Amino acid sequence: MTLPLGDAPLFPLPDGSLIPGELLPLRIFEPRYRAMMEAVREGEGIIAIATLLPGWELDYHGNPSIARVVGVGRVVRDQLNDDGTSDIVLHGLARGSIGEELQNSPFRRASVRLHTDGGDAHPAEAFRLGRHLLQGLAQRAQDHSPLVYDVTCALNVGKLTDRIAGALELRPQTRVAVMQAIELPQRVEVLLGLLDDPAHAERMVSIVPSLNAFPLKLQDESL
Repeated sequence: MTLPLGDAPLFPLPDGSLIPGELLPLRIFEPRYRAMMEAVREGEGIIAIATLLPGWELDYHGNPSIARVVGVGRVVRDQLNDDGTSDIVLHGLARGSIGEELQNSPFRRASVRLHTDGGDAHPAEAFRLGRHLLQGLAQRAQDHSPLVYDVTCALNVGKLTDRIAGALELRPQTRVAVMQAIELPQRVEVLLGLLDDPAHAERMVSIVPSLNAFPLKLQDESL
């Protein structure tokens, strides 16, 4: 499901990503993005992090191509330095898809529609996907920490998937792949594929307190 956000400033970055729920520190120094920060401060504090596509180096100071999926965040820390640069921290709110870019702006901005995870999914499909995620986490965590979970409990699959992925120590291009995964089934498979790496599985168990709290066993194998 998508919801209109309106237009938002775009901040394109090589391997740029902002996974919902995470914090992203940035230094703003280019003149056009200093102008962006002036507009952000006067508005709602929203910035969309865009991913520059291959070949961006040839047109960096123009409008190089960017991926259509962006990470929409709100500025939660804003330090304006004496030299005009800014040190900011963005809090990831949601994924978005950009539409038409606006013209006659000193910085890039575009219409954006927010994506809401699973808002139009059938309850049976939502349950199936949640069970699949929990079973997958269980299988990959069992060598590191025992867990128990209840497949009948309410579960926000999108938020849990993003929470775990955002906390893993991933390469920038891998983080982009997570952010670009709009559809929940695809995102779950991306995460479970990452957790096939024992180092990532061990990190998952160490950083997610809610997982450490539950020994891993499926409550009802017949569901």
